[in-house]
Amino acid sequence: MLRNYFKTSIRNLAKHRVSTLINLLGLTLGVTACLVIYLITSYELGYDTFHPDGERIYRVVGDVKYNATDEKHSVGFLPAPVPQALRKEVAGLETVAAFHNLESDVLIPNGKEKPIRFESRRRTGGDANIIVVEPQYFDIFKYQWLAGNPKIALNEPFKLVLSEQKARTYFGDLPLSEIIGKELIYEDSVRVSVSGIVKDWGKPTDFTFTDFISFATIRASQLKRGINLDDWNDNWSASQAFVKLPAGSTPNQLTASLQQFSKKHFQADMKFWPALQPLSDLHFNETYQDNYSRKAHLPTLYGLMAIAGFILLIAAINFINLSTAQSVQRAKETGIRKVMGSSRANLVMQFLSETVFLTFVAVLISLVLVNPILSAFQSLTPKGLTFDLFSWQTLIFLGIVTLVTSLLSGFYPSWVLSSYLPVLTLKGQTAVTGGQKGYLRKGLIVFQFTVSLVFIISTFIVSRQLNFMRNADLGFSTNAIIEVHTHHDDKSLVLAEKIRNLAGVEQITLQWFPPMGSAYMVTKLKYQGKKEIEMDVSAKAGDANFIPLYKLRLLAGRNYLKSDSLRELVINATYAKALGFKKPTDAINELIEFQGRKYPIVGVVADFHEQSFHEKIEPTFIGYLPRQSKNIGVKLATQGGQLSDVKEILASIEQEWKTVYPDNKFDYSFLDDSIARLYEKEQQTSQLVNTATAIAILISCMGLFGLATFTAQQRTKEIGVRKVLGASVGSIVVLLSKDFLKLIIIALLLSSPIAWWGMNQWLKDFAYKIDMAWWIFALAGILAVAIALLTVSFQSIKAALVNPVKSLRSE
Repeated sequence: MLRNYFKTSIRNLAKHRVSTLINLLGLTLGVTACLVIYLITSYELGYDTFHPDGERIYRVVGDVKYNATDEKHSVGFLPAPVPQALRKEVAGLETVAAFHNLESDVLIPNGKEKPIRFESRRRTGGDANIIVVEPQYFDIFKYQWLAGNPKIALNEPFKLVLSEQKARTYFGDLPLSEIIGKELIYEDSVRVSVSGIVKDWGKPTDFTFTDFISFATIRASQLKRGINLDDWNDNWSASQAFVKLPAGSTPNQLTASLQQFSKKHFQADMKFWPALQPLSDLHFNETYQDNYSRKAHLPTLYGLMAIAGFILLIAAINFINLSTAQSVQRAKETGIRKVMGSSRANLVMQFLSETVFLTFVAVLISLVLVNPILSAFQSLTPKGLTFDLFSWQTLIFLGIVTLVTSLLSGFYPSWVLSSYLPVLTLKGQTAVTGGQKGYLRKGLIVFQFTVSLVFIISTFIVSRQLNFMRNADLGFSTNAIIEVHTHHDDKSLVLAEKIRNLAGVEQITLQWFPPMGSAYMVTKLKYQGKKEIEMDVSAKAGDANFIPLYKLRLLAGRNYLKSDSLRELVINATYAKALGFKKPTDAINELIEFQGRKYPIVGVVADFHEQSFHEKIEPTFIGYLPRQSKNIGVKLATQGGQLSDVKEILASIEQEWKTVYPDNKFDYSFLDDSIARLYEKEQQTSQLVNTATAIAILISCMGLFGLATFTAQQRTKEIGVRKVLGASVGSIVVLLSKDFLKLIIIALLLSSPIAWWGMNQWLKDFAYKIDMAWWIFALAGILAVAIALLTVSFQSIKAALVNPVKSLRSE
């Protein structure tokens, strides 16, 4: 029986080659999209789900206010003394473990030779890998120990545990037992010895740490300068703590204890209210920021799942339309099978087997396409994502997709085909039991184009917002400016002078960071006018060349004068308004208190964007802070120059870099590129929507082609009669096309409010955004109509050109 089904399926699929290829392409696109999106979402949702007792692991986070006038806001870190105090004072915590992220080059002593240097991840762009950690960390997060004693490995100062891969990076193929005792140097002078080696997890995790320095090293070394374990008012993102609760315990049971803890330790201006964040929430919750985890956007993942479902559903609808379009051709086959004794169940199985076979072939093709697609869309996929065909999760998913797709695509066509009455079909009639007016097929086409139009409208709006952000006036110049990232030492001053004297360098400034980018600092400033105004103000640190290099526009006053310390301030227009000045000139010579000293305002600049367009322009001051201004902004003299000239200038700067930092890689970035990186998520969204739109339109056009084929077949004799009576080809094309235009208009009416709502929700995340003009929706409708006409016109013209003698021969 099955063999007969298979042979008949192959024969019928081969007979209808064009529709088979169209169906196969549609199903392949749908299944491939589902598989790729499944791999992405399952990978993201699998982050840190493998830890034993993971449901009992929580990160200590909290809400903080730095003074009475400050607003309470959530942070994913805590003051350094908190973990030790929690361990002693709060009952109901099974284990408490603190750690601090460390950004440092690593030196491997090499006898009398120069030490081997491994640069920090800030320069290599890798994951956070170095932490100073309490021994209890390994009680909460389980590792397989390959060397060393886990009970004592981190109990003493100047001890280090390495992951296996990092041990190989540092020491090559030495036996692990011989790596124990080897020395490494962090922060240029903190010399530690390897006391243990653990196996890398090899599963998706935000805990990408590979170098674990003993916590006792902090007080015993220069690390205590940067990590103050006794300052309750110092709160920075590198300070982390995790707890493990006893079995059966919940965070709610600790609420009262944590509130009491807060009242006891935070009685001064700074207030901190501890809270517990579940481990499962760490990868997705952007409210609690840190400097090691990569946040995935859950709504985006859910959106991806919805897109996969819609694309697969559109592919199934496409299959239904094409299959029912062929039903006329297979009506006599059904009648003969019924006369020969086939039951309706047997016919359903026969026709359904064709769908199963075609879906199975589509799945096989999808398996071949997955890896090339993952490579092509590398920017959209999380780092570390791979495709393992033989994992049981993937096999189960493929089985479910094959089954669901086969049933979605094949059940209705097989039911319709098996319902033909043999007494009618053998007479050449195609009436079916229950009547058939084509409403379902038309409804499916409306659904397909509704989805496609939502994607088209979304593509237009996302593209316009990205263009708006790219081309908007940022308030400063970005042309031919690079930032040289130094090691924040006095050598940067030497390098700056060397660069200043190079041919091809127009201007330089010593700075902390440029006007706009991912790095920024907020501090407290106080103004004593009619009333005292203290507020958070963004700080821009740079020497006297900062404002002219970036061409910030002065609205009043002047630039601050060249000096060796902070003596004068320039503020932006927003800060001037916040202080109550009606005109920028009113702010000149007023005094602002910063870090206990008062400085005069000598200038007011026009507002400029400091962060991405997601954030409003905030009050900002600019001044020369020598300790912070160690990076170098360089304006290249490239007017009328070629790309080769830029490369030549950069090569010259690199040569000077090597004379100052001979052991370090030349580290620079173009300001345009740094700003573009602020919108990586939006770029990914744009790529995703564009891809989904292309797939949806392609599959929808196939469905439309199927419906056009069905309509042309149904109306063959009508067309023949019209031609005999004098109808032109053009009039017949219009006759066959106008019904499809009605469907497109209905789809536009349905899709417009859906797209408007979805894009309005997306645009809410931007402080500066475009307006959703009516013409975007009209343009999407015109484009959809044009696509539909191009798709339908082939079949319409083909039907109109048929010789009426052939179509009326049977009459």
